[in-house]
Formats: sequence, C-alpha cells, structure tokens
Amino acid sequence: MLSTDILEDYQSQISDLKVQNKALKKLINKYSFARLGLFLLAIILIKLFFNVGLTAVAFIATFLLLGFLILVKIQQKKVDLLRFQETKLRLLENEVNVLAGGENIYDDGSDFIDAQHPYTDDLDIFGAQSLYHYLNRCVSSQATEILASWLKTPAELATIQERQAAVQELKNVQKDGLEFRTRLFLLEPKLLTTLGHFISKDLGVLLKFLNHKGLKNIVRVLPFINLSVLAIAIFLGSFWWSVLGLILLGNGLFYSFFKQKIDVVHLQVEKAANALDAYARNVKWIEDKYWKNSLMNDLLEGIKPEIPLSEKISSLRKIVVRLNYRLNMLVSSFLNLFFQWDLHTLFILKDWHQQHQHSMVSGFGVMAQVEALLSLANLDYNHPEWVYPQLEQDFSFSTRALGHPLIPQKQRVNNHFHLVVQPTTDVITGSNMAGKSTFLRTVGVNMVLAFAGAKVCASSFKTSIFKLVSYMRIKDSLQNQTSTFKAEIDRLKMILDYTKQEKQAFVLIDEMLRGTNSKDKYLGTKVFIKKLIAQKTPGFIATHDLQIADLVEEYPEQLRNFHFDIQIQENEMYFDYQIKAGKCESFNASLLLKAIGLDIDSEYKLK
Repeated sequence: MLSTDILEDYQSQISDLKVQNKALKKLINKYSFARLGLFLLAIILIKLFFNVGLTAVAFIATFLLLGFLILVKIQQKKVDLLRFQETKLRLLENEVNVLAGGENIYDDGSDFIDAQHPYTDDLDIFGAQSLYHYLNRCVSSQATEILASWLKTPAELATIQERQAAVQELKNVQKDGLEFRTRLFLLEPKLLTTLGHFISKDLGVLLKFLNHKGLKNIVRVLPFINLSVLAIAIFLGSFWWSVLGLILLGNGLFYSFFKQKIDVVHLQVEKAANALDAYARNVKWIEDKYWKNSLMNDLLEGIKPEIPLSEKISSLRKIVVRLNYRLNMLVSSFLNLFFQWDLHTLFILKDWHQQHQHSMVSGFGVMAQVEALLSLANLDYNHPEWVYPQLEQDFSFSTRALGHPLIPQKQRVNNHFHLVVQPTTDVITGSNMAGKSTFLRTVGVNMVLAFAGAKVCASSFKTSIFKLVSYMRIKDSLQNQTSTFKAEIDRLKMILDYTKQEKQAFVLIDEMLRGTNSKDKYLGTKVFIKKLIAQKTPGFIATHDLQIADLVEEYPEQLRNFHFDIQIQENEMYFDYQIKAGKCESFNASLLLKAIGLDIDSEYKLK
C-alpha cells in the first residue's frame, strides 16, 4: 500500500461520514418537529378533554409528557452521535491536510523548545512545522509530555523494540485508534490536565471537612433515630409527630451547616465524572482487547489489577448518580431530612478516594502512554512506504533512500549512505543551497524517530543507538549579552563535554566558528576534528572550507570526504541534492552574488 492509497482510504471515510452526518441532521430535525407536534397535540387534547374532568386531563398530560421525554432522550443520543462523528470527520480531514503538507490541528510542542538541548533545537524537533507537530496526535498534557520525552531522549534497545511491536499492533486497529482519539478530542484538554491532580490532591482537600470527630457516626445513627421516631409516631399518635417534626428540623439545620461544602464537592466531582465517562470507553477498549505484544500487556496490568480502571470509573459515576438526587428539591428534602443522604454519599466518595486515588493516577499515566503510542501508530499507518529501523548492538549506520520526513514526498530527494565498521568523521563540502544542512538534519531527524520507536523515512535503515549532539543554529543574545562567537564557543564546550561523557555520541556540525576570521575558523575546526578522532566519536561536519577536506590525507582511516555539488548550464544552477564521495569542486557563490548585482568575476578581471 502506498501513501496515495492511504489518502484514498481517508477520503472514502470522509465521504461516508459526510453522508451519515447529513442523514443524522435530517433525523434530528424530524425529532424536533415531532416534539413540537406532541406539544401542540397536548394543548388540543387537554382543551378537548378539559370538560370531561381533571382525571382525564391528568392522564393525557402524563402520557404525552412521557412521550415528550422519550423523544428528548432519543434526540439527545442522536445529537451526541452527530457531535462525535463531526469530530471524527475533523480528525480525518486533518490527516489528509497533514499528508498534503498542511498544518496539524494538534499541539506543536512549542512548550518543549530548549535551545540548550543537545539536538532538538537544531533539528526542529519542537515548535511550528516541527517533527513533533507532524507526529503528535495527543490531547492530554501527560501524553504530550511522554511523546516529547521519547523524542528528547533515546530509549534503550529493548524499549525501542517493545514500542515498535506495540505500534505495529496498534496500527492494525487504526479505525479503533481513531475512535479512541476522537473521544479524547471531544474533551477539554484543560479538564484532562487537571483530572489527575483533582483525584490525587484536590478531592482529598474538598472532603477534609468529613474528618470532624464523630461526624461519620452521627450520619450513621441519625437515619435509625428518624425512622424509629417515625414508626412510633405512626403507632402512638400526635405527640410523637411533634417530636418527629422537631427532630427533622434539627436534621435540616444539621444538613444546612454542610450544604455549601457539599455543593462544591458535587459540582467538581460531576465535572470529573463527566470527563471520565468518555475516558472509560477508551479504558474499556484497552482492557477488553487481546494484545499480543509485551508492552501493551504490561500497560494493561497498570489499568487492570484486582479492580479494573473502568470499574473504578463506573463506581465513581454511581456515586455521582446518588448525589444527583439532590437536584430534585422534593426528593432531596426527603432523603436528607430522614437519611442525611448527601453526607452519607460523601463518606462513600471518601472511601472510594482513599482506596483508588493512587491507582487512578497511575492508570491515567498508562492511558497517556497508549495515547503517545497511537501517535507513532498513526505515523506508521500514514506512511506504509517507510520502514522500521533495524537496531544493532555493535557500531553501525547504513541506510538506503533516506529522506527528510517533513519534506513532501513529491519534492523529497532521497540518499543512500553508510558508515564503515569503525567510527569516522565525515567531512561534507558543497555549494550554497546544495543540500548539506538538509542532509545533516535528515540523518538526525530519522535517528530521533528510530530511537523513539517509530518508523523512519527510508527504504532501509540499520543503526546502533547513538546519543546525538549538534551544532547548527547558533544565535546571539542581546538579553544575555552573548555574541554569536561566544555562543559558538559555549556550544563547542558543551559538545566536547558531552562527547567525553557519552561513549555513543554522534556529532552533527554545520559550518562551525562562523563568527571569526577564516584562519581561526580553519585552525579551530581542525583541532576540533582531531579531538573527535582521538575520542573515536563519529559524526558529520559540513563546511565550505576545502582545507578541511584536505585533512583526509593526514587521517585516511578516520576521515572521509563527501560533497553536494551543482550543475551550471548557461549561467543557470541545477541541484540534484545527491551526496557523492570526495570533496566538492564546484561552487556557486559568485553566481548568487552576480544575481544581485555583485559581479566578482569581472572585478578580478579588472585587476
């Protein structure tokens, strides 16, 4: 299957959903007219039967009200279904848009931008038009953080292989995964963010007033006293009715003392339960499915111990249903005057909280990991032409048809490349705009994907696990009083320290020491390369300085030369963006300067 087939599949689903949604809207309108018709019918029948008697009117009103409520309930289900399907449609259209090179509606990870990180800033891992933005399909903040951590830190070999297996299995249930993501997208992201904090901390604070000494015993005893006096009043007469009245008055005053706190708890718990209702369907899907891979089964253990997470959510919903009785004034008055119903329910809630708060929070963490895995699974589904990397324990890097994942397929130029069996520093020379920087980023970004457990943009990709460190995008800072050259020195020091500590370091450098003169730039680059050779640290150094390429004569076993060149025909430049062995022999700066009115060649001829 090719990516064009994936687009056709998405477009087919979009067409089907549009037809279904159109039919649903018509059906919802019919229910609206039916409700209006029922209301008008009620007016007519009540008017016709008014002279017959109040009993007939009451019977008709009750019957029609029941029918009206049934219609409302059915219509609401259809409205909820339409809302779900419209959200699903939006997500499908987003996939088509992203594959076409458009913006992704999910978070771009700007909060994770860190200029001091070894490679994420240089490789455009986070932020607008970044790898994260292309990859991310997470809603909850916990899931977005997990996905970001996978891109920031290479995993161990076993972990990567476990993720690969889990992602491939999740890709095979893509339609279920889409529904999983749709249910999450319907929820408010802020609500998902605060849910874990509410259950782990805030709810305990709200219920703290229940810790008053003896309150639980009073709530337990009062219903027995109330019912006992009621029974006595029924059998013994008027005096005891007066006693019951006084007792119920006391019950009312007792309840009113706690009512404001009960109101706050009810409001917050109902919000949490409503969010969890949608969450529960996702949890149930994970719990009920038979998973073949070890990672999904390990995650399943986190949400399905002795009491499954879905059952804990269900029991919280039952508690909220009990609290909702207080919304009916008559029912609430009876239940709270005789049974202290709300306080009794809050003690049930407190027991639930004490028993499940920690497992609920850990369960949210498990679900966030599944959410992050679904982002990788979505990438797998969208790109059947990409491959999973083959990871090696020993030093290795070889790839065929390697391309940058963020460049659209029609514009992308792929390259073959491999390192020899020992670490080497590869010097890449070339003309301006010929593709040196893009090649470095292509290698780096695909390594980041590989070490996160995702597919890579290549036809084959074999690598050991490296700890990337880069030097590409150097910025000065007026605020920190840092010049470009000082920023370069700081970055070089960081790389030297990093490569000393990390034996699996892999260096990507694009034109180092730009902020100094040519002589110091050459000497500094030469000394730095010698340092890498001494440490046996592999990497790529892109440069315009051909003297650096000449170092291969001094270090034939440790250095290799590659280049990107241009073809010039009738003063026009043509780039093929293909990496080639050896140093570059053709350059284009004079042509570029001539295009803006600076003719270097004629200047030299005059001299």
